[in-house]
Amino acid sequence: MEPEGPTRVEWQVTQTELDEIVRVAAVRTWRTIALSLVVGMGFLAVVVGPSRGWDLSAALVFGALVMLAWSWLSTRRSARRMLAASFPVGSTVAAEATDEALVLHTGLGSADVLWSRFTRPKAGPVFVTAKDSASRQWLMVPRQLFPDAWVAYVERPVGDA
Repeated sequence: MEPEGPTRVEWQVTQTELDEIVRVAAVRTWRTIALSLVVGMGFLAVVVGPSRGWDLSAALVFGALVMLAWSWLSTRRSARRMLAASFPVGSTVAAEATDEALVLHTGLGSADVLWSRFTRPKAGPVFVTAKDSASRQWLMVPRQLFPDAWVAYVERPVGDA
């Protein structure tokens, strides 16, 4: 099956685009990490409050808020560092669709990701996200490097060639 549409796309990275992908990546990552933190600390505060005194509960809630703020700043800084290295402002990065893989050419080098490794795909306005079946990590590919015609590759059943 030959790719439909373009087989190679290029993207000249602008500061505005980089800022948007950093924001979305940071929010998604932060939500994943911080949500469990807040729920855990909130549950602990409610359980501890009646038995140990509400002062301890208030301290736990305050601690959770401090951790939320710190985790947001840390997550955003980490996302900016990683994405700015991969997609330097002013550079041209590219992606290619072959029958077997998505080939990304970024500021950090080239990487081939087999289409069969993409699971649980979701095409959003800023990223195409999917879980890598081998590493179990989430992949986020900017939409500028993932045309709509390529979405069929990550949605087809494994073994469909």
